[in-house]
Amino acid sequence: MKTDDLITLLARQPDALPKGRPLRDTALAAFAGLLAAFVLMAAVLGPRPDVVDALAAPLFWQKAGALALLVALATVAAHRVGLPGRPLRSTERLRWAAPLWLAVATVVTVVSAPAGERLALFHSPTILVCLTMVPLLSVLPAAAMLWALRRAAPTEPARAARAVGWAAGAIGAFAYAFHCQADQPGYVLVWYGLALVATVTLTRATATRWLRW
Repeated sequence: MKTDDLITLLARQPDALPKGRPLRDTALAAFAGLLAAFVLMAAVLGPRPDVVDALAAPLFWQKAGALALLVALATVAAHRVGLPGRPLRSTERLRWAAPLWLAVATVVTVVSAPAGERLALFHSPTILVCLTMVPLLSVLPAAAMLWALRRAAPTEPARAARAVGWAAGAIGAFAYAFHCQADQPGYVLVWYGLALVATVTLTRATATRWLRW
């Protein structure tokens, strides 16, 4: 029997993992990562100056809601990837619910906007800030999620590292959303999406070795 097969077989035994501990660790890591990302965002960038008006605007809550959904689904996927023998494909597919939500909202917004104003729906002077700050705000959440998964039993390190990148990137994007004044769904879909892809790619490249048994 190959070593990897033996590890997977042992990990699937009923007593392989302490009951409740992986869920507790993932929840703690997500909470700590979210808190750290918000503290860093407030210290480095500060909240958006029109935060009071934004809280009364549907577009802001659409952005925040989609990102909060992504945080929740990505965290669940990261938790499950640390539980050997659990099906992952359906859970990982659920992470696309938030981008799909934003894609539908983008189509509706673009179709209803005048032709000369459609390009502006995808643009903001803060594009470069978005592309750099979302990955930076994801560093501490990624460290917290790595801690949680190292205490679990992921049998696919690359897949686990990718799940960490998704969860950490979603947390970083959610925290950044409270600084960013661009609320159009097209902007969030494209630029937050690119920042999240960069975060997932970097996390998978750097964190895989830390999740090997």
